[in-house]
Parts: sequence; structure tokens; C-alpha cells
Amino acid sequence: MRVLNIETKGYLGKKIKVAGWVNSRRDHGKIVFLDLRDKSGVLQVVAHSKIAEGIKEEDVLEVEGEVKERPKEMINPKLETGNVELKAEKIKILVKSQKLPFDIKSLKLSLPKLLDFRPLTLRNEKQRAIFRVQREIIDSFRKTMKNLGFFEFEAPTIVASATEGGAEVFHVDYFDKDAYLAQSPQLYKQILVSVFERVFTVCKAFRAEPSITTRHLTEYISLDCEMGFIESWEDLMETCEIVVKNIFSDVERNCKKELEMWGAKIPEIKGKIPRLKLREAQEIILKRTGKDKRENPDLDPEDEREICNYAKE
Repeated sequence: MRVLNIETKGYLGKKIKVAGWVNSRRDHGKIVFLDLRDKSGVLQVVAHSKIAEGIKEEDVLEVEGEVKERPKEMINPKLETGNVELKAEKIKILVKSQKLPFDIKSLKLSLPKLLDFRPLTLRNEKQRAIFRVQREIIDSFRKTMKNLGFFEFEAPTIVASATEGGAEVFHVDYFDKDAYLAQSPQLYKQILVSVFERVFTVCKAFRAEPSITTRHLTEYISLDCEMGFIESWEDLMETCEIVVKNIFSDVERNCKKELEMWGAKIPEIKGKIPRLKLREAQEIILKRTGKDKRENPDLDPEDEREICNYAKE
């Protein structure tokens, strides 16, 4: 049975089988060092040059051998498997890689090329980090909602009519009938909250309109919740604060490596998150910029940036 790279630390002195992609190859005379990558991480494989003949980067291998403890001077603290290595006895090439159109490790590509070659560019560690952080955010949201007594449901993506006002819809030909891509799960939340009281969903939402800011997309993942029997809007804000704090905490704890790759830092939250009423925020904007927006029903992106700068100060 195959063992994941991250699990090899528990097989010291035992013979196992691993599989993955060749991340790099280093030749030292008759000894070859292969960094083998799988979904859990990278493992160093030590092999004789005879059984490693013809192996190159991104080849897919199946390797059998004995897990050994690395010599102290060879320990790599940057790897979770850095204190062990696999002494290869048998190597099977499952798939030979073709010549790559770019260097996967550096990956200095334009956005179109980055997306056109996605099956390959996702092999880059920094690109994979994006998805690991995204997964952690969604997992944390789900866990928090369930701990707060919310019921999860799956909202439909194809709907018979617009489900939320103020946003344009994508039209779909549904077997000669009109249908649309859902703008939000709002309607379904409101239906279910009258039954389950507290509900949430993680779903795709679509808006058929040009992006207003870099934070607005025609397609996005929506983390939505709805709750009944509240005393005031403060109950909603309390719930939102718990969710945000938990997500920040989980991402910071479980995605340290990924955050470092992107030079990202989780905001530090001490105590309760400060709250401003809309009119209070507009008064601050007036004092800081001289722009009177006190009659506006909401903050525009420029206003939000100004309030963020105010909060940082």
C-alpha cells in the first residue's frame, strides 16, 4: 500500500512504497538524490544511478525502499520530512514527462499563460498555496457556522427568475425555456430560515455586470448565512465577528508556510472589532477628505479605503 510522504516519519526502518512527481534531481557520482513531491509534501529519495537512469523533473514515479534517518548534517528544517529519507531499492516510472514550456519553480509568466497552462502551473508551490488558503477559509467558515448551530444547505445554481434585486443576471437556455444563473442564495436562505432558524451555504454566485472594483467578480464563491429570532442587528454583527476572527485564527495557524510565500500577514485583532455606524463613517470621511457624502446610502470603494486608512492609524 502506498504511503504519503508526510507519513514516512512514522515508518523509520521499515520498507514502504511512495509515489509522486520528481521535483528535482541532484547527481553525486553514483548516488542520485530525488526530491519526490506528492499532495502532502516533498520527500528526499536516495538511489543508485543505475536504477535512477533516465529520470528527470516532473516524471511520475513509484518508489519502493527503506525509510532511513538522515545524518544530522543532512537534516533539512525547511521540509516536514527533513529528518528522514527513502533509500530506494526499486523505482518504476509511471509517466515520462515531456519538455516543459517554462520553469515550474520560478513561474514568471503573464496571467493568460499562467491560466492556459493551469495543469502545469499548479505544480508550482506558490500557486498551490492559493488553493490551500482558500480551502482553509471555507473549512473554517463551515466549522464556525456548525458550532453556532447553523444548518447547511445546497442552493441551486440554475434558477427560473432573478433571486436578488440590484444585480444583472446571466441568461441560460434551459431546454427551450428561460433560466438564469443565481445571483445569490438569498431567496433560499429566507425560505429555509423559517424552518431551520439558522442556515448557511457555500455556493457559486454570478453577476452579469462589469466589475466595479478588483473585489467584484462576475463569478465568485459566496459564504452566506441567515438567522432568525434576533434581538437587533447587533446579533448579526456578533456572529460576523466570530466568523471573521475564527477564519483569521485558523488561516494563521494552519497556513503559515503559504502566507509566507505570498508575503501576506493576517491582521491582528485585539479584543472586539471596533464598530462604526454609517453616518459616523461618513463624518470621518468628511473631516479627512472634505467630501460630504452624508446623504449617500452606502460607502463606495473610495470611502472604504479611507475608512481602512483611518482604522490603521
